[in-house]
Amino acid sequence: MKLTSPALVAAAAALATVSVAAQQGPAPGQGSCRTYDTAVTIATGGGPAKATTELSGVFDPWSLRLVQNVSVSSNQGAHFSYVQVTTWNSVEDFIAEVVRLKPPATLATNPNGPVLGIVPPLMRSVSTTANGTLALTKTNSYDSTGRLTGFVGRAAGGTITVRYTAWDNLGRPTAGTMQSPVSSSSITIAHNDAAMTETQTTTTGGLTSVMTNSYDQLGNMRSSAASVTRGQGSTTTYTSHGTAKVCLGDTKAPVAPPVKPAGPNPAGTFSGSIGGRPWSAAVGVHAETMGPVVSVGGSDSRYIVSIALSTRNGPGQYQAGSIANEDFSKLTEGQFVPLIDRNSVVAMVIDSQTKQTWQASPASGSGTVNLASASGGAAGTFALTLDPVPGTGASGSISFSGSFNIRY
Repeated sequence: MKLTSPALVAAAAALATVSVAAQQGPAPGQGSCRTYDTAVTIATGGGPAKATTELSGVFDPWSLRLVQNVSVSSNQGAHFSYVQVTTWNSVEDFIAEVVRLKPPATLATNPNGPVLGIVPPLMRSVSTTANGTLALTKTNSYDSTGRLTGFVGRAAGGTITVRYTAWDNLGRPTAGTMQSPVSSSSITIAHNDAAMTETQTTTTGGLTSVMTNSYDQLGNMRSSAASVTRGQGSTTTYTSHGTAKVCLGDTKAPVAPPVKPAGPNPAGTFSGSIGGRPWSAAVGVHAETMGPVVSVGGSDSRYIVSIALSTRNGPGQYQAGSIANEDFSKLTEGQFVPLIDRNSVVAMVIDSQTKQTWQASPASGSGTVNLASASGGAAGTFALTLDPVPGTGASGSISFSGSFNIRY
């Protein structure tokens, strides 16, 4: 199942005169895709205790986030849920966790050779946060070659700091230390590519815990077994109920054409406010229609903007972030694709001076676009909140509201 609506993304990108560097990658080659789980049941058992976790969510290539709904229950009476958000700097980094698109470190093999699978996978995410009953943050750090050097995890129980000191030739950590509020530990990690397993041994004083994770050929975790000195071991199984594929060819923006025409455009008007300040397009005001997708764009002396709608439902109201609360584990491909195609907004604001970029998409930002007409031109009003795009220097959300009335 394809996650993206390529026509919608391409239409929005083509209306912006600069591209977002964080979303660019090398020309896609054979196998430069990642297939990942969108819905998983995680069952853990050890002694009399049993727990089940239901996890569902999708990676959004516009906001570079994997947003997952997590629900936990156990036979000991625990029942709670939370939202987990993991962020990457680029689509390339998300895919390169399991596919060699660029060398994470000095490799024994040719770093410019064919695309190869990396299983067990390596890590390239920036951070993970959890909000709800469970609240935590985990922030990763990397060296100049792209190797994971450690992470800092913060939760109600305190802060855990992990620092790695050795890596294999793919850049995966093999040794390090862990500091918690009450103890210090040593860590060793062994990666078995043939068996597709990763084993971490943690030694704290006289106690040793061993955890072995097993993956499928796509890099998705399928089981885990844990043991501890003088303690109860546990086993965990991961059962997938749905997958999605992300490829560089699906998400890389095409080369943007020059803004057309130069100077004030008699084709129509596009105006409003950005961050509460008045804005009016004086250059490159234009509208496009590509099948069901209607797009408008323009710029002033500073901001370049675009809005694209998938308008199968015709004139009416369309929403940004409209699928954020959907339960993806219950959606079939036949339900998912129409959801994207019939009620999707992709909006972009680019500061041409600083290259800072903000965006709203089906899974980021919020607000509405009210399309009054798509016949002979695009006319409507909008009130949107756009999220900052990682890697562009933008911080904090920005408001974007106004109206457009532009002939094709």
